[in-house]
Amino acid sequence: MTARRALRALAVAENVLMFALLAGTVAVILAQVFFRYALQQPLSWSNEVATDLLVYVAFVGFAIGVRDNAHVALHLFERRIGARSRRWLRVGELLVLGAVLACIGLGGAMYLWEQRDVVSPVGIPLWAAFLPLPLGAVLGLVHLVVEIVGLLRGEEVRGISDEEMVSA
Repeated sequence: MTARRALRALAVAENVLMFALLAGTVAVILAQVFFRYALQQPLSWSNEVATDLLVYVAFVGFAIGVRDNAHVALHLFERRIGARSRRWLRVGELLVLGAVLACIGLGGAMYLWEQRDVVSPVGIPLWAAFLPLPLGAVLGLVHLVVEIVGLLRGEEVRGISDEEMVSA
């Protein structure tokens, strides 16, 4: 039960983080529009901050997609094979996705480390701009491992229901 509680807390934290990132993005863009058109004084930092926030949204969203099983899957083949084969196909899909996540996370972490002392023209450290790559990869890998362990323990394949199997 402790693992489920920790995974539930992680899911809540990811959702709260995503809400904050999206709200921050909207606030920065609205501030830019207000300052540019109402005050005739555009903000020098708003484009970079909004872009960095959207990168965070993309990579944290990628991890949430893995958690919610909203990633790319081979449903066409899953509909045509038995439950046991479907489970092993899904494990294979998840292992490929895990390899991609590991490459993104490792590459992002290495680049983040190389750029740890570099600051953008508006004063944002580049490590902060590249942090979402390893962060999103690690979060995605956590969810991926949880799903693979569940599949290996005999849980049903998520993402395609038995009703869809019958109708195919």
